[in-house]
Amino acid sequence: MINIRKQFDNFFSEENLTRIFHEVIIYSGGTGIDNINQYTFRKQQKEQIKIISRKMKDGSYDFTKYKLSLISKGRGKPPREISIPTVRDRIALRAMCDFLQNRFGKSVNFELPQSVIRKIKSGIETGMYDGYVKLDVSNFYPSVEHKLLEKQLNKRLRLHPDITGVLFSAIKAPTVTLSKKDDKQSEIGVPQGLSISNILAAIYLQDLDKYLSDIPSSLSFRYVDDILILCDFEDAEKIAKSVIQKYSEHNLVIHCPKEMPHKSKIAEVSDGFDYLGYKFDGNKVSVKSGSIEKLKESLVGLFTSFKYSTKQSKEFLTWRLDLRITGCIFEDKCKGWLFFYSEINDEKTLHKLDHFVSKLCKRFNVDIKPKKFVKSFHEILHRKRQTKYIPNFDTSSVEDKGKMLAKYFGYNLKGMRPDQIDFAFRKKISGQIKDLESDIKDFSVSG
Repeated sequence: MINIRKQFDNFFSEENLTRIFHEVIIYSGGTGIDNINQYTFRKQQKEQIKIISRKMKDGSYDFTKYKLSLISKGRGKPPREISIPTVRDRIALRAMCDFLQNRFGKSVNFELPQSVIRKIKSGIETGMYDGYVKLDVSNFYPSVEHKLLEKQLNKRLRLHPDITGVLFSAIKAPTVTLSKKDDKQSEIGVPQGLSISNILAAIYLQDLDKYLSDIPSSLSFRYVDDILILCDFEDAEKIAKSVIQKYSEHNLVIHCPKEMPHKSKIAEVSDGFDYLGYKFDGNKVSVKSGSIEKLKESLVGLFTSFKYSTKQSKEFLTWRLDLRITGCIFEDKCKGWLFFYSEINDEKTLHKLDHFVSKLCKRFNVDIKPKKFVKSFHEILHRKRQTKYIPNFDTSSVEDKGKMLAKYFGYNLKGMRPDQIDFAFRKKISGQIKDLESDIKDFSVSG
């Protein structure tokens, strides 16, 4: 079995770091506190990657301060604080994320939302549970205790203080609007928005996950800071109290179901409940109304952009609309609203969405025939990898990519090499995917 040191060094080899830059980082937007974008970084790539590799391996790498970005969570709610790393740090963080997933993959709970929903459906179908406990952890990421996190990390990184040292350099780096000399390191919490944030959350909670799974006569689920426990209704209050107490031992405060029923809740399964954007009502599994409204807003936004565009390209509107409806496969991942909600069994909602799109076409006086939510849903369920209805950008040839760039983005391909076409295509598709992900941003995994 490969030892930890060798494993770590493999992830931080110059070859792997170069691959990460070209396959992941080069297409992502946003600049860190140093304002160096991926194009500027590209000019000094070899030299910078050598530095990352050498300093990570010898434990001397220092992460730069993160740039603060505020993301609205809706009216009346404080914004979510997101930390934006520099391009150089982004490469190091992605390699660290891959290393941690490799080391802890078997011991932490790191499921996709759809997989969690599938298990909840199966649990309800058994008829064994008439009650549920839904608990929401208050300020989860900012509450992570560093000493407790180190204890959990040491379960699989014991005797490697140089590795945990550079990892804590990433965790402790302050998030700021403007860099000042007296900015202090963070003594508590994990920055949100980094590629390591979710895996660190899973590592921090591994003992608590085991505690949840060991609760007798129940079925427990956790997705980041949202907990759902299916159980006997008469046991629900006792279970909630014990979980709240257990989490408090890890410096995590759970909203009290009695004091804040809009955040945490104890009720009967027959009353129905929401979880991860899904709505459970008996055997019917649908989409939470807020998530439908968010999607509708984004669809209206596409038509509004078309209306005020100088070119008013019906072809581009149809392409963007189809992408919003069907989602796509890109970089071997299923992306989009319908893929996220592929576990629903409520087709009526999808028929309503198709009708909504038809009404938008009439309202904006656009004669186009976009794809359908209902058909896309059936393709996802039965022919996900074979379908031609849902675009799989991973199978696009250079010729296909060139045609799309010219047709939808106005590129002049004359003199462009195949690698330049590929780069431009991946950059443009990444931008469109970012819009797709915004429809489900409250639930999708950070990357």
